[in-house]
Amino acid sequence: MYTALTYMGFNGTPVTQIKDIASDPSLLTNLPSSDPVLVSSDQFRVQSYVTKLKGSKSFLNLVLVNVAMGINQFKLHLAQTQSNDDVDVINLYDETEKIGALHKQTMLRLERRFRSVLKTDEFWNQTATWILVRLEQWQQESLMPSDCSVVGMLSVKSGSNPAHSDEWRESLVTSACAFHTASQWLRHLDLSGYSAAEIDKLLGIKSLNAAATREPLFQDTEIERIATGYPILTGAQALINSQWEDGEYPYWKKLVGEGFIQHQIVRQTPSNQQIELVPGKAAWEIIQQFGPEAAYVFLIFSSYATDSEEPWAEQIRLKGTDLIRLFGWDKRTDITIAQKLKKIGHLVELVCSLSVLVSNINIGAKRYNVERGAMWNLEGLGYAGQLALTMDLKKLDSPTYEAGEPDELYIKVRPGVWTEKFLNAGDIHAKEALFQYGYLAKSTLQINPYRQRLASKLAIFLTIMSRIREDGRYEVRTLLERLEPKELLEGVQDDRLRRVKLINQWDSALLTLKELGWEIDFDQATYPESIRPDWSVSDDFDSGYRPRNWLATWLKAIVIIKPSVKIQEKLGGQAPVALKPARVPIQTSLLTGDAIQAALDVKGMTKAQLADTLKVDRSLVTRWLKGQRTIQPKHQAQIKALLGELDKS
Repeated sequence: MYTALTYMGFNGTPVTQIKDIASDPSLLTNLPSSDPVLVSSDQFRVQSYVTKLKGSKSFLNLVLVNVAMGINQFKLHLAQTQSNDDVDVINLYDETEKIGALHKQTMLRLERRFRSVLKTDEFWNQTATWILVRLEQWQQESLMPSDCSVVGMLSVKSGSNPAHSDEWRESLVTSACAFHTASQWLRHLDLSGYSAAEIDKLLGIKSLNAAATREPLFQDTEIERIATGYPILTGAQALINSQWEDGEYPYWKKLVGEGFIQHQIVRQTPSNQQIELVPGKAAWEIIQQFGPEAAYVFLIFSSYATDSEEPWAEQIRLKGTDLIRLFGWDKRTDITIAQKLKKIGHLVELVCSLSVLVSNINIGAKRYNVERGAMWNLEGLGYAGQLALTMDLKKLDSPTYEAGEPDELYIKVRPGVWTEKFLNAGDIHAKEALFQYGYLAKSTLQINPYRQRLASKLAIFLTIMSRIREDGRYEVRTLLERLEPKELLEGVQDDRLRRVKLINQWDSALLTLKELGWEIDFDQATYPESIRPDWSVSDDFDSGYRPRNWLATWLKAIVIIKPSVKIQEKLGGQAPVALKPARVPIQTSLLTGDAIQAALDVKGMTKAQLADTLKVDRSLVTRWLKGQRTIQPKHQAQIKALLGELDKS
């Protein structure tokens, strides 16, 4: 059936085209039509068939096989034109299989390239409709639709009895749909400018480090799917909340159901794949280096593992420079590229020092025991850079070379054995009980944990919890207990300055999340306006002073935090939290950092004096002046009243 691919534009005619798949996914859903007969049932039938297509993955695999063979056919045509020799392609399937282009790794690679299309409802609805229309047409006319007959498949003129079988007709129509879909995808790949080496790279046939690395996340979207099962949740918490217990081998433990999940520190030896528990003081030295940045790397690994059917069997290969761009470090000028890469390498080693032991988890009436192992097996961490020529004045005829600063880092990790129970797409029980997904926003990975430590911790924790707790309701105390050391809440009870500092950090963290698209609201019954952030209360409310004994009220208050509307829709189409109608400020003059600084200079005031007068943190004023933080309407009015009419430039 696959010889039909000679009609894809690769039979001597260069493929022209060319729009980027990510920029216009709808281009890939234009299947050929042929006076379609109306499907007799309603949209429910289409949606049922969409569910069937998505559930089995057989249709998607057919499409990807056709795409792989189409790419290989173009490669063979390219080789023929360059060598002027006849290329003997009797069986395209065998030729494609021979070079490894039909291996599972290549199929996953191709699927990832077209993921933006596969995510759209439009693609699946149109595919299901196309198949159902032709099945009904065939049944009514007792004749195979013309666009379901392609070279190499059973001819439309065949009078074979199998045509009377519903299963046989459905199989043939589905195969034809996969063929036409692959043809459309290939037309938009624009292979005309590809070399043979680039096509090999596209198929993932080469073993070079650079060619084998995974494509960076967030290529065509601002959110990525991520696993949210218990080991992901507890692993992230172990990296950000410092709540480790002392012992011969320090551990982080959480009771789950009738059992528990426990994390400890291990040392890995990539050369022989051995791990060993790290005891006492040495373990604590590693634990003290944990933090949000390590958790960012952890979330990236988790997202890549989520993208595979058998993550424990697939090595994740990443480039350090991709992570630098993803974290927004490419804009930093205070450290060199080599220092950034070494920092990335150190974070990877920290994340790979985390082990996991799952014991007697009872979910959905199933009990699992998973042996202790590293959460992420470190299989390679290699730096690359230029060689620098050095000359010895006494030996001018014997130049030597020394390794210069690295300009790239190649990371190789493999998800641990725990994923066989918690991320096993082939285990129906695991899929129902343990295999849970959420969505990671790109902006989460770019929160600066040094300036906004609490905001980064909240974003990490709530990214995973957004699937587990869909109503988004949290008690303030509960969140702080999940994210901060145990001593924190004890220490603020008798220390006013620490109390004020904590609630200011909290208010600032919520504002950061709000500005990144998270939806923030406050329970009317438990979270009074007197202790809410300034930016969340009405303009006419005097929020300058908190009531006596506000701490107890605040810790019991309920805050409602949900991710962006786009993520909420993907999580299940839940309506966003009910926020108060947004106030539309009078846009008389928007303050700029330069205008405020100029007014301060004229008044002879410092940033610190302005912060004290407005009762805000001094770092907030600094971020206003640098344009790193939006000035809320209330503060704009206060600044104008204090400094007078400001320059609008």
